[in-house]
Amino acid sequence: MKKLLGILFLLGLTTIGFAQEKGLAIVVGKFAYCGASATQATKDSIVVLGKKFLKGIATCPVLDGPSVVNTYLISNPTITPDGTAKTVWSLFWYYDSVVQAPSWKTAPTQNRTFVVTNEPGGGMSNMWCMPCKILPKKVNGVTLAECEGPINESAFPLDKAVRVIPGMTSVTQAPLGATYPVGTVVPNFKKN
Repeated sequence: MKKLLGILFLLGLTTIGFAQEKGLAIVVGKFAYCGASATQATKDSIVVLGKKFLKGIATCPVLDGPSVVNTYLISNPTITPDGTAKTVWSLFWYYDSVVQAPSWKTAPTQNRTFVVTNEPGGGMSNMWCMPCKILPKKVNGVTLAECEGPINESAFPLDKAVRVIPGMTSVTQAPLGATYPVGTVVPNFKKN
């Protein structure tokens, strides 16, 4: 409960629903949770808020419940990416344990940080508020989705696409050894 209250406190002036201006909102429904997933880089690109990035693909479990959405990227998350039940948005919520690859069974998450490098697979991916296609077959009873998102793009600030560069520190719940773990960089707040 303390973690949930902490998340809500950090989100600041979050409102439930869509009456707010752009920013963050909490929604309830189906979404892909990619926070504990690895990503495979493609040779294609993806554009986020006007900037081009290398595109990655992550396989993520589809969950049903509360999640946080960036309304700069998704103005109405109650409408799926293609308007059908065949797609969902990848959104975020905090989990101490969640369904994870490769077994697709519930396991404790591994909250960790890592330094982004130039090595193959040494970057990170941002799958927050990205489109996902629901896969036709369940694995171990779990519905999965294939999500497309940028490699080395930070989730913050909310209203700009910021390139992540080697040397930055990223946070993730993906296991150690995951390629391009889904996460975001840790803001560097300097004290005056």
